[in-house]
Amino acid sequence: MIRKTIFSVAHRGASAYAPENTLTAFEEAIRLEAKAIEFDLRMTADGVMVALHDETVDRTTSGTGKVAELTWDHVRQLGIPSLSESLAAIAPYARPVVDVKIELPWDELIATLLRFKLEKSVLIVSRETPWLAAIRKVSRDVPLGLAARHWHEKLPDFARGLDAEILLLHTEALGPSRVSAAAAQGLETWAWTLNEVSVIAASAAMGVTGIVTDRPDLIRTR
Repeated sequence: MIRKTIFSVAHRGASAYAPENTLTAFEEAIRLEAKAIEFDLRMTADGVMVALHDETVDRTTSGTGKVAELTWDHVRQLGIPSLSESLAAIAPYARPVVDVKIELPWDELIATLLRFKLEKSVLIVSRETPWLAAIRKVSRDVPLGLAARHWHEKLPDFARGLDAEILLLHTEALGPSRVSAAAAQGLETWAWTLNEVSVIAASAAMGVTGIVTDRPDLIRTR
C-alpha cells in the first residue's frame, strides 16, 4: 500500500474486485477510499446515458447486442446503471470522472450534472478533442480532461487549447519530461491504468498525481 501525495481514481469502479461499471463496483471503490471514480458513458436506443465501456453488452453482462440498439428497460435488467444512478452513488463520497465513449447530446449531459449540482466538481474525459470542444461550448465551468495513449510534443498545447485542466496519459506515454511539459502548461497529469505498486511509485516520482487503477486499495492518501 502506497502513502503519497497521489490519489486513487477507481477505474470503472473497483473493477479488480467487482464487475466493472456497476453500482457494486462503485460502492466497493468508495469502501476502499478512492478519491475519484471513473466510469464510461454510452447511450441506449431510447436516449438514456448509461455506464458501459464496450459498444456491446456481451463482455460484461449476460446479454448480447449493441447498447445503442437496446432500450433502457432492457439494459438496466442487465445490471448497467444510468448516468443519474452512477452520479447518485458516487458523488456524495468521491469525484465522478466520466469518460465519454460516443458523441452525446452535450446539453443533456450538462443538464444532468446541473441537476446533481456537479457541473464544477465532476471531470469529463475524452480522447476526442472535438467532443471536449463541444462540451466547453455548452458549459464554461465543467472541468475537462484530455486522454491520450500516445505522446506527441503538441499534446499539452492541445489540452490547454481545449481549456482542459488534466492530461490523462497511458503508462506507455509517461515520462518525467512529459509530466513536466504538462505542468508547464498548468496541467495536472493522471496516469492509466496502473495496478502494480512499482509502476505506481515510479509514476508518482515523475509528478503524476491521479492514479487510475482497478485496485484503489493500493493507494491511501494522507
